[in-house]
Amino acid sequence: SLKFKSSGINAEYGEFYSYSSAHQSTLAMVIAETILPPRFLSLITQIIITMNLFWFQEQTVRASLPLGGSTAETQSAKETEVLVALSLGISINILELISLFVGYTIFSHGTGMFSTACHVAGSITLAFVLLESLSVTTLWYSFALTCVLPGLVELTTVIVIARIQGGR
Repeated sequence: SLKFKSSGINAEYGEFYSYSSAHQSTLAMVIAETILPPRFLSLITQIIITMNLFWFQEQTVRASLPLGGSTAETQSAKETEVLVALSLGISINILELISLFVGYTIFSHGTGMFSTACHVAGSITLAFVLLESLSVTTLWYSFALTCVLPGLVELTTVIVIARIQGGR
């Protein structure tokens, strides 16, 4: 068994372990390389499902209309509401994708994990909206929790990193 002393020396093998800044940067690269692909894939998946919802938005509109019948005004209002929700969702996700490509938040591991979790949940929710023809209310909740929230976290992280880099 390996025995390590508090000084970082392996007593059995006579090796010295130091955690220099080079090791820490290597560790940061490994973590970034581990988080980055799932983050990118979950974001792209949510964008693709949202684009699919554009093609099938009439199902969401029909699911949002009252059962007793609806007027042309009600239907037009629901169509506009669905269109606005989907447009805002794609816009925020594309801005987050651009921020990811620029690279400000690649080494922000907390932001990466949060974004990945939100976009995976968003992809699942939007898939249910698409497959089950759920109402526009579900679309708005999904939009708020899985597009706006990670978008705000991303924006905050970019602002903080830009201010830190600007102070150098």
